[in-house]
Amino acid sequence: MNDMTTGYIRSPEEPIAVVGSNDNPAGYIYSPEERTAIIAVSPGPVIAGAAAAVRGSKAIIIESPTAAEDLSFFFTSVAFTITEMRAVLVGSSTPSVTWTLRHGADRSAVGSEAVTGGTVTTDTTAGSDVTIFDDADVATNSHLWIETTAKSGIVGSIVITLFYREN
Repeated sequence: MNDMTTGYIRSPEEPIAVVGSNDNPAGYIYSPEERTAIIAVSPGPVIAGAAAAVRGSKAIIIESPTAAEDLSFFFTSVAFTITEMRAVLVGSSTPSVTWTLRHGADRSAVGSEAVTGGTVTTDTTAGSDVTIFDDADVATNSHLWIETTAKSGIVGSIVITLFYREN
């Protein structure tokens, strides 16, 4: 397969995914940033109209969080589904932070919670992982924000990473 050519979704300067290449002879469609397989295809013709879901992640670091944070995370013009949230603390003396991710078109409203009641994070090593959601679907033109409702111990910071798949 040394003669396999590279096909891009968008352009080579700003690819969303790469379809085959000399260093990718199996014909995987992969994310150029993460170089992880999105779809594996057998060698052969590329099927016109086939599209791979765009995956991404965003992170926020909250320094010295309190029990009453209400911080804007980001705005999205594209609908997506949350696939995972991971949080880790920097702290000591049994640190703990209860936090929630909210989303909605109106930032001043209550919004929808990804996990109803929030998530308690106490881990200072690998982080805690959330993969079960009450509302993982974020609509087009939505704000996302983080709220904290409890904090104990000494917490220098919390890092929350959101992983998603565009719809």
